[in-house]
Amino acid sequence: MKIKILLSSLLLLIFIVSGCSSSKSGTSESGKEESLKYSIAAGTTGGGFHTGGTALSTVLNDKMTNMKSVVEVTGSSMDNVMLIQAGETEIGLSSTEIAWEAYNGEYTFKGKKHDKLRTLFPGWPGVYMFVTLEDTGIESIEDLNGKKYSSGPKGSANEVYAERIFKTFGIKPNVVNLPTSDAGNALKDGTIDGFSIAWPSSAVTELETSHKVKILTVSEEQKQEFLDNNPPYVWLEIPPGTYKALPDGAESFGLYNLFLVNSDIDEETVYNILKTTYENTDNIKQVWPQMAEGMKLENIDKTTIPYHPGAVKFFKEQGVEVPEDLLPPEMK
Repeated sequence: MKIKILLSSLLLLIFIVSGCSSSKSGTSESGKEESLKYSIAAGTTGGGFHTGGTALSTVLNDKMTNMKSVVEVTGSSMDNVMLIQAGETEIGLSSTEIAWEAYNGEYTFKGKKHDKLRTLFPGWPGVYMFVTLEDTGIESIEDLNGKKYSSGPKGSANEVYAERIFKTFGIKPNVVNLPTSDAGNALKDGTIDGFSIAWPSSAVTELETSHKVKILTVSEEQKQEFLDNNPPYVWLEIPPGTYKALPDGAESFGLYNLFLVNSDIDEETVYNILKTTYENTDNIKQVWPQMAEGMKLENIDKTTIPYHPGAVKFFKEQGVEVPEDLLPPEMK
C-alpha cells in the first residue's frame, strides 16, 4: 500500500511540474510545436510596404514550420504603429520618422507614447516623390496649388510628408487619399493631377509603360527651410536610370522603411523570425530586391527606435553590436 501511495504521489508531482512548465520556443504542454498566427500590417496594394510585407510573409510561411502569417492591407505607417501598440497586429511596417514620433509621443502623436514599439529589422530606404504626367504642365511642387492631388493613403508616411511640404511652402492642392494602385489609374484617367509615393515603387514603373511621367522632388534651395520646420528627415538619392523620367537620378527627402514588432512577443520567437529571414534573403530578393539590399547587417543603425531583445540577440550572434541608443529599455 505504501508503495502504491508513493508511486501515485510521484506521478502527481510529475504531472504538476509538466503542466506548469512553459517554453518560449513555441511548444505546447503535449510537447508539440505550437502554431503561431501572426498578421503583418503593411499598406495598400501597389506600394512598397505591401510588397515588403509579402516578401517577409512568404519566407516565414515557407521556412518556419510553426508560423502562419497573413499580410494585412492598412493605411500604412500611422495605422501600423497604432495597431502594433494596441496588440492588434504582431508585425508592421513604418517609416523612420513616424516610428520615432509614435515611440516618443511627439508631433502627430503628441502626448501619446507608443512604448510597445520595437524594431525588428531595417527594410529599405525610400525617397519621397511627387508624381504627375508631362502633359499636365506641372513643372514644380508649387504648381500643385489648386490641383486635385492624392497625397497617399490616409495615415501613410506619404500623406504626412506631403502635408508638411504643402504647409511649409504654402501650397494648397485639393487633396484626396487614394490607395497607391488606384492613384496610378486615376492619374491615367485624368481624375487627379498627381500623387505622392516613395521610391522604390512598382506603381511608377508600371505607369511609365504607357505614359510620359514627370517626377518632382524638393529642390536644394527648399531643403533647409523644410528641415527648420519639421522633424528630421534624411536626404537621399534616387539612383540614375531608375525611372525614365529621371535618367540622371535625383535627390530629395527620404526615410528608412522599418519592420516593427510588439514588445510583448517573446525573445525566442523574435530571434527565430530574424534567423529565418536573414537565412533566406535570396528568397526575399526574388520578391523585393530593394528590401534584400536594404536589410543588410551594416544597416542596423538606420532605425530611429530601439530593437526588440530577440533582434539584439540575433545581431549579436552575427558579430554586430547594436548601438547603445537602440537597445530597448528592458535591456538597460
